[in-house]
Amino acid sequence: MYQGLFGTFPFTVTDLEVCTFRDLKTSREQAYAIHNVMNGKPKVQHTGTNLMPVTLTVLIAPMTAVSTAGLRLRLLEALTRSGEEQALVIGLKYYGLFVLQQYEITHKQIHYGTTLFAEVQLSLLEYN
Repeated sequence: MYQGLFGTFPFTVTDLEVCTFRDLKTSREQAYAIHNVMNGKPKVQHTGTNLMPVTLTVLIAPMTAVSTAGLRLRLLEALTRSGEEQALVIGLKYYGLFVLQQYEITHKQIHYGTTLFAEVQLSLLEYN
């Protein structure tokens, strides 16, 4: 079952693997400039909206004897190196274009040097 995607990295649940996410977190922040004035309180001026950060945790767990975690991790590395903006779609909702700022991998289960189960914390930033 398709759950969404980030660029060419799909979030899916199938008979072969679980590659889904949890803890999707977004925030929106307004930007203000503060202007000091003589003999009075500073003045605040709204200057716009800051870019939206998104964080989520991706769970990668193969359901067969062949691990797909290494392939998924290499795909994330390629997305990071490209430095290009990617579409973020969760379910049927299009969030917009984002860049992958950072990711952190927790290798939950390793067997003879092969990652069998991993959690990856993704930090995305809205592209404008």
